[in-house]
Amino acid sequence: MTFQYKMRPLLRNFGPMLVMFLALIVAFGFYVHAEKQIDRANDLRYRSYLLANQLRQSSDDMTRMVRTYVVTGAPRYKRYFQDIVDIRDGKQPQPKDYQYAYWDRALADAHLLQADRGPAIALLGQMRRVGVTDDELRSLAEAKANSDGLAAIELDAMKLVENVGPDAEANRAKALLMLHDASYHHSKAVIMQLISEVSARMDTRTADAVNTAESHATTFRFVFALFLLGTMIMLWRNRVSLQASKLKY
Repeated sequence: MTFQYKMRPLLRNFGPMLVMFLALIVAFGFYVHAEKQIDRANDLRYRSYLLANQLRQSSDDMTRMVRTYVVTGAPRYKRYFQDIVDIRDGKQPQPKDYQYAYWDRALADAHLLQADRGPAIALLGQMRRVGVTDDELRSLAEAKANSDGLAAIELDAMKLVENVGPDAEANRAKALLMLHDASYHHSKAVIMQLISEVSARMDTRTADAVNTAESHATTFRFVFALFLLGTMIMLWRNRVSLQASKLKY
């Protein structure tokens, strides 16, 4: 029996084997891509949460700075107030790890104010980059506009305490009332309500995106497993055929 005759079973199955191997490689590629899509969906979900929380946090930080300035008159709190506004509007570079309670830490450690900074990008622009929908962006823009309106009241309160003279104490009391009255609290609640509603919508949307990515990955994992099983079966059959040919030989 010639060598060519002995190898005939392998040559006969070469085409199907090649197709199976190619299919296995393609299935593996789709599976790897699907797994990466899960990571991407989770990353966008997390970044969307951080940015929405940053809008809420910036409003709270501005309130804290203006109230502290009115009470103490220390210029740095007015400067910090303006820094928060400028960072949010993309007029100043954003400090490193800004999302993680930056101003809580910076007030206790002034060295953070000289820390590395990233690019100057408006907060709404960052949200657009992570795939926030037009509807969500409109609601967030409305929340920011309301926060900007509240900032105008806060600026007026700071101007009041800067007026020196016999009415200084009366002006300070008036400024404090502006920052604690029912109107101020109502405006603050409107801002937080808008952010909370959008955050809930974003959470649902991004969770659905993660679930969809995971479902696709599961499907491609199953397909890849089938092709792998098929390849192993074909290899086993070829091995059996080759052994049978040896025995005949």
